[in-house]
Amino acid sequence: MFDAVIAKKARMDKILHGAKRNPREDLVTSSLFGMLRLLTPEARQAALSVLCDCPMPSDAKIYLWPFFVGKNENSEPDVVLEFTKDGRRAFWIVEVKWGAPLGADQCAREIRTVERGRCLRGGVPVGVRKVLGYTLLGAELQHQKAMADLRLTVQNGLEAVPIDGIRSLEWTAAVENLRTLETDATDAGLKSWSQLSANFLAGQPQGAVLGGWPTMKMPVKGSFFFDEEERFALPPMTAVPATRYDFRENE
Repeated sequence: MFDAVIAKKARMDKILHGAKRNPREDLVTSSLFGMLRLLTPEARQAALSVLCDCPMPSDAKIYLWPFFVGKNENSEPDVVLEFTKDGRRAFWIVEVKWGAPLGADQCAREIRTVERGRCLRGGVPVGVRKVLGYTLLGAELQHQKAMADLRLTVQNGLEAVPIDGIRSLEWTAAVENLRTLETDATDAGLKSWSQLSANFLAGQPQGAVLGGWPTMKMPVKGSFFFDEEERFALPPMTAVPATRYDFRENE
C-alpha cells in the first residue's frame, strides 16, 4: 500500500471513502508491521524499537489484531509483540491511531485482557503473559487524557506495566526516528523498510515534518523617512503622510 500512495496511485483520504468503517489505521498497521516479518531478526528488533519508541530486548513475534476475552470485557489490540527478556516470555502492546479517538478505558482494558484473558483469534499462546509496555503510535492531542488515565491506572494497581513502559509517539516523531534508522542501518532490508515507511508517513498530513528552521539574522540598523511633500510620477500613487520609522537591534 505504501508504494501505491507514494506513487500517487492511491490517496489515503480516498481509500474506501464513504464506507461504514474506514480501515485506514488497519492498512497502515498492516503495511508497517506486516512487512517486518520479511526482515532478519536483528533488523526486525531494530525496527520494532523505533515503532515502540523503546529499545526491544530481543526479536519479537508479531500478532496483528488478536482478539481477547476477559472477565466481562474484551479487546482487540492492533499489535501484540511476544519477545524474550531475561530468559522469560514477555509482551508489548501497540495501538495504532490515524486520527481516531481512543475508546473509554481502552488502553487499560487491552492490557488486562492480554495478560489474563483468552485469545480467541490471532494465535497468541496461552500461559502467563507478562505485559511490559504499551505504545500509542500516532498520538495526538485528543489522546492525552486517555494516556494520562492509563498512567494513573498503572500507579493505582496495574502493577504489571511499569510506568516507563508506556509510550506516546506522534507520527512526526516516528518519521524522524525512521530517517535516523535509515541513515544508520547497514542491513539492506531494514534500510529499505525505514526509507519506504518514512517517505509514506512524511507525505501525509499526520506525519509531515517541516524540518529545521533556518537561522534568522537581524538586519543592520536603519531609518526610513517619508516626506509628505513627496510626489510620485506614476498614477494612481499619491502623496503619503509624513512618517518616520526607526529600526533598532534588540538590546
